[in-house]
Amino acid sequence: MKTKIISIALAVVTMLSAVALFSGCSDGEYPVKVANITIESQPKNIVVLDAPTADILIATGYDRYIVGRSDDVDQQSIAVAPSVGSYENPDTDKIINSGTNLVFAGQSINEDAKKKLQDKGIQVVTMSHGDTPKQVETNYVTIGKICGGTKTGAKKGEDTYNELLDKMNNYKQQVNNRNSGILDTVCYLYTENDRLKMMTSGTYGDMLLGYTGAVNAAVNISDNNVDVATLKIANPNFIFYADNATLDKIKGDTTLASLGAVKTGKILEVSLEEMSRPGNTALEALEKMVYFMYPDLKPKSATDTTKAQDATASKTDATTATQATTASDSKSVADKYNLTITSDLSLKQEDENDTVKAMQLRLYNIGYIADKDNVTGYYGEVTAEAVKKFQKNNGLKETGKADNATLVLLFDSSAKKAK
Repeated sequence: MKTKIISIALAVVTMLSAVALFSGCSDGEYPVKVANITIESQPKNIVVLDAPTADILIATGYDRYIVGRSDDVDQQSIAVAPSVGSYENPDTDKIINSGTNLVFAGQSINEDAKKKLQDKGIQVVTMSHGDTPKQVETNYVTIGKICGGTKTGAKKGEDTYNELLDKMNNYKQQVNNRNSGILDTVCYLYTENDRLKMMTSGTYGDMLLGYTGAVNAAVNISDNNVDVATLKIANPNFIFYADNATLDKIKGDTTLASLGAVKTGKILEVSLEEMSRPGNTALEALEKMVYFMYPDLKPKSATDTTKAQDATASKTDATTATQATTASDSKSVADKYNLTITSDLSLKQEDENDTVKAMQLRLYNIGYIADKDNVTGYYGEVTAEAVKKFQKNNGLKETGKADNATLVLLFDSSAKKAK
């Protein structure tokens, strides 16, 4: 009887263990299946060889898992990640020694390198570039699933892509409000195999051009070979080009060189990388184009505003003028922290990256974080409280979130130190 009781007890324990095991997996997040690859659990160490994929990882916040990158992945926010060589022929030994179990690669990765990594148990996900808006959205969701799970990660990818579109649409609305229904015409030219090409309808680059509030001169054209006669008729108000080789071809063609945009200097270099990386890089490219087309829409910097106020104050009395001169000398110190503050940069709790670490170091240096051990790169409660104190002391709304206005002021030399 005793043996029977023990057997029953063991059976119950086994059953409960199985329930616990399967309940741990029943949240539906993992495993994740992508094409012929199954990701069994959330990756904690990632090597990224593909620059467009890196842009998505940065946008979604999964860049905090990056432990290595190719030389082509040159985004500033992840520049501290060690290089593992080229994206086509990476240094596989460096990748293996990085401790990663997942590599995001492009379609052109060397097959021998790919096999060597796979033989070491490292999964290699080869990403195709999103040539259309729908493909880019799919890449956001796919990368979200891989890094965050079937439910949470997929939603994070989808939400991030929609947030990106909302930011782009803000630029378009500014232009529409400014132009009151009058549409300018633009085109984007680049070279491929020494032939002049243009960004045509349905491409991701065409979508970016659309968010400038202008009409792409090639909107109804499917052949991306440049038709000089068509461009002459369209006579775009603004021309964007990929590089010097493209500019040389434009200036070397009599018809193209005579276009109004070329003759009046309404022509700007925007690299193919800027037009094809589907995250903050593309957003910065859009901003660059919009402010080139309509410089009056560009917000005045805090320094410019201060200088304007100072100029007015100087006419009032000598004392105010002295104070104004001091204020006008304020400048950004972000470069001392190896940081570039773009117009869309913001940080929030749960973020974990080198930008957070730079912010924490700045907060420590001006007294809002007391213990340097809290300069970790993770945006937790301690950091949120420090940000709130900084916001209160500097006349900002106390949210604990480091929005763009907070970061600009935090890294300005005029920022008030902790009392």
